[in-house]
Amino acid sequence: MNIDSNDDKSNPPKTEATGEPAGGEPISPVRGDSAQPPQSVFRNGQPPARAAGLFTLVTGFLLWADLWTKLAAFQFLNVEVFTTPSGLPAVTRSPIHEIFPGFALEAALNLGAFNGWFSWAPWLLIGVSFLALPVCFYIASFRSNSPLMVTALGMIASGAAGNLYDRITIGGVRDFVRWSVQWGNHEYVWPNFNIADSAIVCGVGIILWLEWRRPAEELEQPPQTKTEAAE
Repeated sequence: MNIDSNDDKSNPPKTEATGEPAGGEPISPVRGDSAQPPQSVFRNGQPPARAAGLFTLVTGFLLWADLWTKLAAFQFLNVEVFTTPSGLPAVTRSPIHEIFPGFALEAALNLGAFNGWFSWAPWLLIGVSFLALPVCFYIASFRSNSPLMVTALGMIASGAAGNLYDRITIGGVRDFVRWSVQWGNHEYVWPNFNIADSAIVCGVGIILWLEWRRPAEELEQPPQTKTEAAE
């Protein structure tokens, strides 16, 4: 006597090699992370377009602030740029307008980099500034991992662009911030600088701080299992 079993109908025979129903379509597991989009360059999920927008915003605002303060300071101090008989740019004698002890406004023209370095190679400085702009934009848009890093790169780019504008249009960089320290009978004066110089220094400082913090953050993360690494 033949007795049909419901269990046999509900559970078709399976192949020994794959464990899949014989004659049926293979069953592929559905993984939740397979439907997720690829991770962004930002750890918090911001897309490259947003990174480029933040970079452009920071760069544009600080560039405007640098050029405006240079113009305003030189006009306030009644200082003009002229060309010497040797063909080099220079500024008329500038007064020192003290804001508070240790901080004053004094117009100066720097033909080089920090403290006049590389004044003999202005085209080298122009070339470095030109190169810095696309490099900073590329890293900020496609290689950065945090908004703070993008902000720092925008600060560096704005400083490079502001001083580049001066070198091309004037032949030197306009400085107007004067810091000094009185020690006994002697006054120690820091080389005059501007907003662009400050933006570059602060941007580099932020990047160094982020790089110093990164190893500690990676050590705090738990090690991945083999399953997590395969996924």
